Amino acid sequence: MNSKQLLYFLKTAELCSIAAAARELDIAQPSISLQLENLEHELGTSLFDRDYRGVRLTESGQLFKAHAESIMRQVDQAKLDIRQSEQEPAGRLVLGMTQPIGNVVSVPLLKLVEQRYPKIELDLFAGLSYSLSAQLLSGEIDLAISSPDGSDMKQLTQEHLFRENLYLAMGDTPQVSSQKPLRQRESIPFAELAKHEVIVTGRQDSLGYILRQYEQQQGINVRHKPGFGQLMTTLRYVSDGYGMLLSPSSSFYHLEETGQVHALEIVEPCMKRDVYITRAANRPRTSLMRAIIPLIYEVVQQEQQAGHWRGEFIAHSD
Repeated sequence: MNSKQLLYFLKTAELCSIAAAARELDIAQPSISLQLENLEHELGTSLFDRDYRGVRLTESGQLFKAHAESIMRQVDQAKLDIRQSEQEPAGRLVLGMTQPIGNVVSVPLLKLVEQRYPKIELDLFAGLSYSLSAQLLSGEIDLAISSPDGSDMKQLTQEHLFRENLYLAMGDTPQVSSQKPLRQRESIPFAELAKHEVIVTGRQDSLGYILRQYEQQQGINVRHKPGFGQLMTTLRYVSDGYGMLLSPSSSFYHLEETGQVHALEIVEPCMKRDVYITRAANRPRTSLMRAIIPLIYEVVQQEQQAGHWRGEFIAHSD
């Protein structure tokens, strides 16, 4: 298998025609056909269904296409990395983040990248922790900022970035009678969470995973209520006084500043969650990563010092 075969395969898949791929690549059609046959022979499966109308991907072809695109992105980035080793970093880097982290990091990071590295295109993506891990391995994203969720991390490399405090966020004017006494307090013991319904992401995601660990350690079961998919919708529900959200301050600091949300620190024990910058272990640390990662640390430290993201900042070691 070589990059020429992958290029021919991807162009044929894009145009649904070997003849059209040959014309666009300015290659003889028999040469493309031969390379595709060799590729299929090596993989031991048919990648295309062929008929008089052209070609279309088989189920195996669809699966292989995602891998081929990832490989070609890495090849292109490797070429760019070599050319730019002594130049100003340039190119596109896709950074995935959980929604709470994106809420506090995205805007200042984009501004800083524009100032320091105007030739870098930073593409931001929001997702749940387990989906970000899968996208790192598939090559859909280059870096992720997220927390452990119990997934197998053997194929990923992590850099410790932050240890965030977790809070119970509620509306400034609670509409639920059981929540009203909490408005006058600044903290709540973990055991007391069992008396209330708490909005938290699913157990497959990092926050649900962390809560399950604390429940097991303390011998307490908390009544979980699922969120609404989008953080903005969940926060509207909370700020209107109808629910309470287990979350780091990165989710709601802007609503706290305007008096729409009141946060109680969870104590006895304090709830904390580690945050990491993660990448696929089989991918090198590119020039774009080397440029962007220090900026992530810089932004996180600024947001921690501003009180937007409360917790312990872990200094960058490189």
